[in-house]
Order: sequence, then C-alpha cells, then structure tokens
Amino acid sequence: MGTPGQNDVTSEEFKLMAEHAGLGLAREELENLKPLYDIYFEYIKLLHSIDLRAQEIGVTFHPD
Repeated sequence: MGTPGQNDVTSEEFKLMAEHAGLGLAREELENLKPLYDIYFEYIKLLHSIDLRAQEIGVTFHPD
C-alpha cells in the first residue's frame, strides 16, 4: 500500500486504507474520492523528492 517507489494505489488498497482510517465510506464515495487521492499522491511524491540539504528549516519558538 502506497510505499515509496510505488506508482499507483489500487482501488482495493485505497478501500483498505479508508477502512483502516475508520472513514466508513460507501463504494460510490470511494470511487469519487480515489481520483483526488491519486492527484494529491503525485504532489506528495514531488514534495518528498526535494533534497533541501543544509537549507532545511528548523522551527523554533521564542516567546516574547
């Protein structure tokens, strides 16, 4: 299911992920949501492929 290097998540894997998350979606809802998941999955893969090296941000909080 959606491991690094894997291109696509099958409809059955998507159904299992939704069940694991406790979403309780009907088959029709899953079919409507799957294309959106596929689009965002591609964007997420792009974000994870960026190597920021030493320029990665470190978030700090300074209360004033």
